[in-house]
Amino acid sequence: MIKKLVCVLIMSAFLMVSSVSYAASDDVLTGMGKKLFIGVVNIATGWVEIPAQIVKGYNRGGFGKKKNKVSGVVGGVFKGIGNGIGRTLSGVMDVAGFWAADPESNEGIGLHLDAEYAWEEGTAYDMFDPNFMDATIIPIGKKLFRGVGNTVFGVVEIPGQIVKGVKDKSVDFGIIKGLWYFASREMDGVADISTFYFAGPKDTKGMAFDEKWPWSALGDSVK
Repeated sequence: MIKKLVCVLIMSAFLMVSSVSYAASDDVLTGMGKKLFIGVVNIATGWVEIPAQIVKGYNRGGFGKKKNKVSGVVGGVFKGIGNGIGRTLSGVMDVAGFWAADPESNEGIGLHLDAEYAWEEGTAYDMFDPNFMDATIIPIGKKLFRGVGNTVFGVVEIPGQIVKGVKDKSVDFGIIKGLWYFASREMDGVADISTFYFAGPKDTKGMAFDEKWPWSALGDSVK
């Protein structure tokens, strides 16, 4: 796994520079900048989740009742630790993979942090709404599945994007895009697998993939 990730990162150095010279370069650069900035901030402020969640727990109370201050604080401690680890890990992955494209959305995928930044109030993610299975188990499973799918099948982006490039009469762009998407899928897959049981950002920052799954481009191309 480590050797594979190192190869992907080395490949990305070329892909990052090459891809920017092609179409949608503004989106590529904007996505990279956002991911790098948010990643650094999350690494530096992940610990803030602990005091922030304690305060939120006190204010919100426990078990849906504002009067339950003690249970709210106790729950805030545990949630703060979990969210702090999740925020810090997501920051590490964003910094390491700032060059990578991202899934279009994390909606329904994994558990979510309250807000973009640790010090913001945001909206608390309820792990029991509507029930534990739908709010926690299924989203966690979807994140793990997405991570495995991207890691195992990310290489399919290469032939898929090349075929699309042939159809668009831009084979060189298809090759570069396929390689970049492949490297991005691998990076995103490792990130999802490593953090699937922790809360993470609801919104993605990098330029979105053209398709939801790595095999989608090839499937659409051969129709």
